[in-house]
Amino acid sequence: MKRQTFRLVMVGLGLAALAMFGVVVSCSGGKDATAAVGAATPVIVEKVKRDDVADVLSYVADLKPYAEVKVYSPVPDRIIYFPWQDGQVVRQGERLALIRKESLDKGLEQMVAQMEALDAQIHNLDAELSRSKDLLAAGVITRQTFDQVQTSYLSTVAQRKALEASRGQLAVTASNAVITAPIAGVVAGKMLETGDMAVPQLPLCQLYDLTRMKARLKLIEIDIQKVKINQEVSLAIDAYPGRTFKGVVTSILPYLDQGTRTNSAEVTFDNPLEPTTGTRALKAGMFGTAKIVVGIHTQALVAPEPALLLDSRLLAEQRAGSELRKAFVIDAENVARERKVRLGARTGSTFEVMEGLAEGDTLVVRGQHGLKDGQKVRIVEKEPS
Repeated sequence: MKRQTFRLVMVGLGLAALAMFGVVVSCSGGKDATAAVGAATPVIVEKVKRDDVADVLSYVADLKPYAEVKVYSPVPDRIIYFPWQDGQVVRQGERLALIRKESLDKGLEQMVAQMEALDAQIHNLDAELSRSKDLLAAGVITRQTFDQVQTSYLSTVAQRKALEASRGQLAVTASNAVITAPIAGVVAGKMLETGDMAVPQLPLCQLYDLTRMKARLKLIEIDIQKVKINQEVSLAIDAYPGRTFKGVVTSILPYLDQGTRTNSAEVTFDNPLEPTTGTRALKAGMFGTAKIVVGIHTQALVAPEPALLLDSRLLAEQRAGSELRKAFVIDAENVARERKVRLGARTGSTFEVMEGLAEGDTLVVRGQHGLKDGQKVRIVEKEPS
């Protein structure tokens, strides 16, 4: 009896010790523990296939007016007419503002009077010069006296020419008191109002040409040789879901920005009128995504983005122009095998596979997070919870 009791006590102590180390003991002979250790991870898979992939470059586009012109007043005087407000449309050549120019008109009148006085002097000097020639020929006056008369005549003629040039310049300035629109566009950034003093250093307003829009894309070095003049560009704007606007590459700068090591390419977009509102669809200051198709890879090996995992080790191996990801394929015995995949072009959520996968491979697209190489899996039809 004592031996049996001792044996039971020792068994109890053994079970307690096993429980302390996290070992679960079942009365069913260990079947549940074996099942727990050998449980297969549920995954969803797809077959690796071939498809056409477009090589698309995507860049943020900050929209600006096709043309921006600042309007200045060359006449420093009071504004007596400036009725336009921001957002109003003006035609090229239409009068924008009128600056007071009474002082300029008075200056022009004074110059005209001075020119008339010089004309009278020139007439007298011309007659005197003619008499001096005769007297010089008769030996009545010396050459020096004749030269003095001739110099006075020529000097007065030169003064009149200079005054006439100044009068012409002042007349141009006076005509600039009537300020007209240099381009057709929309008034923006109005700085002054009727009654304010106009000064040549401060613009009255700006004019925006919104019939077209432009954006400057900052191309990274690896994309520079892919983009060419007149390439088509599609623009997606958050304000218009599902709608794209067409444009073309109009210029590429022949140098790189030293600070960012990027190359600027300017893209011009048409700005259509909205039939419901009669206004232009695109607004200056909008942000969008500009996409340029630089190539089509036909029947390329492809894989969906969810199947391709980022890995810190692979990121360290990655070089410019090469993108590395981790993926898992399932072999014939339902065992996950890790693969290093090198990617190429991307279209939407589909990547071109350059290395690491083969056509027909069973690729894990769900349930691969936390999966290890050599781990047993179970393929399911529905996404695992």
